[in-house]
Amino acid sequence: MSLFLDLPGLPFPATNAGIFHRDAPLVLEIGFGDGRFLEWMAKSRPEWNCLGADIARGSVARAFKRLRRAGQAHVRLHHGSGVFLLRNILPDQSVTRVYVNFPDPWRKKRHAENRLFQPSFFELLAARLTMGGSLLFTTDDAPYYEQTVALALKSGYYKVTESPPPAAVLQTKYASRWREAGRNFYHAHIQKQTGHTPAIPPQIQKENGMHHALLNGTIPEITEFEKVIHHFSEGHVVILDVLQMIGREGLVFVARSHEPDLIQELFIQLRPAEKAEADLLLSVMNFGNPIATRGTSEAVKAVSRWLTQQNLTLSGTYY
Repeated sequence: MSLFLDLPGLPFPATNAGIFHRDAPLVLEIGFGDGRFLEWMAKSRPEWNCLGADIARGSVARAFKRLRRAGQAHVRLHHGSGVFLLRNILPDQSVTRVYVNFPDPWRKKRHAENRLFQPSFFELLAARLTMGGSLLFTTDDAPYYEQTVALALKSGYYKVTESPPPAAVLQTKYASRWREAGRNFYHAHIQKQTGHTPAIPPQIQKENGMHHALLNGTIPEITEFEKVIHHFSEGHVVILDVLQMIGREGLVFVARSHEPDLIQELFIQLRPAEKAEADLLLSVMNFGNPIATRGTSEAVKAVSRWLTQQNLTLSGTYY
């Protein structure tokens, strides 16, 4: 059983049983760091389905090693945004608890939009929490704590109880470091208290089949490449580089698609078409488990347009 969330194999949104292959209370940790708290939660509460999200590649690698050694089958990891999971993967009233331990407060005013806790977050959270479900928030930053509590209360969906943080939270990597430095800690239990919440549908639609294109002509010889930026209504795509395949005919384009709370690293291959009625096939490679979304569609479109500028002609598009 893989520890990683199988986003390509899941519908948007997905059921709790579809993710974990069992029905149990679903608990999400946003920003799990090295996975210590997530491991503690999985071991101490085996009756929970534990889901963790973190945007840092190094944190995901460390947490994966830790949880693999622990052998916990009811844990799933996501390398990416927790807000993406709440918005697109987890259905209404499906989440029992959300833990956020020591999020980046983004103290500078010009960076405030990067903070996790925004009015929109508390609306989304209210839609996804079960009745009586809770956000458990711990920080060492007093202004950010006060701002977060104020935002939760202003939304009208929650009641807030302040208390010392759970002991397990203070054993995490950053808490241990800051406890030794003599910092104060602040903890809030933010509990949903209303059944009247907004309807918030998924923002990203998963599409059927991976996008590709057929072209006629010969594979161009590439001696230089300048990155391509392609904008669309919900985001943008950057074609970063193109690589020559060694030992066989073909090119691989290195791309990154940016959609709301979802960044995908993509490899798009141009190679001879073996069965199609065209000379060449342009397709997204399976490496990295890409999800078929508007972003992958636009990435293939951007590469297709670049190739037509290299004297290739489009024979068919599937994006």
